[in-house]
Amino acid sequence: MMLPKQLSTSLIVFIGVSFVFGVIVFMGPEYRKHAQHERRLEDLRMERSREEARLQELRVRQQRFQTDRDYVRKTAHELGMVEPHEVIFRFHEDSHRTPRR
Repeated sequence: MMLPKQLSTSLIVFIGVSFVFGVIVFMGPEYRKHAQHERRLEDLRMERSREEARLQELRVRQQRFQTDRDYVRKTAHELGMVEPHEVIFRFHEDSHRTPRR
């Protein structure tokens, strides 16, 4: 049985539109999930890059601690440490004093 040409074309268009609609309905959520995973992957790559830079900075500091006595001394002083023969003087402003006249 032959279908009229107009009916045959309409049927093909209907099947095509139905197929496209089905793909959109069923693949849309998967596409969104994929896009989320891609964004997360990019975020993780950026975080990894920052952490690698931080690790390199720590390695440089570790190397300096092992080889540079002046760096060790300076860092210790910044932390408030002193050698046995050193004295630290700390001056504090007295904000509760009244000015003299």
